Amino acid sequence: MNINELAQKYENFKNSLIRHSELQLTDNTELVIYGCKRVIQYDENYIKLELAANGAVVDGLELSMSNFSSNGVIIRGKIHSVTFMEREML
Repeated sequence: MNINELAQKYENFKNSLIRHSELQLTDNTELVIYGCKRVIQYDENYIKLELAANGAVVDGLELSMSNFSSNGVIIRGKIHSVTFMEREML
């Protein structure tokens, strides 16, 4: 097994341990999400995410994402709403 395969197995293992998500909203300008598994859809007004237990949609204007890692993502812009949905609806 080479180092890249080992690193991928380790990342998959870490992601499988994430059971819950935590969201921290600052005013309507910044949303920090811990426990984000993947980005499903992304543009400047709409972001759809797969979280640990369900999904979320962030609606707003001039949205941008940064710091995407296995630990989380930061969304900045004019956030209008955050909607949660069942994983089956993603």
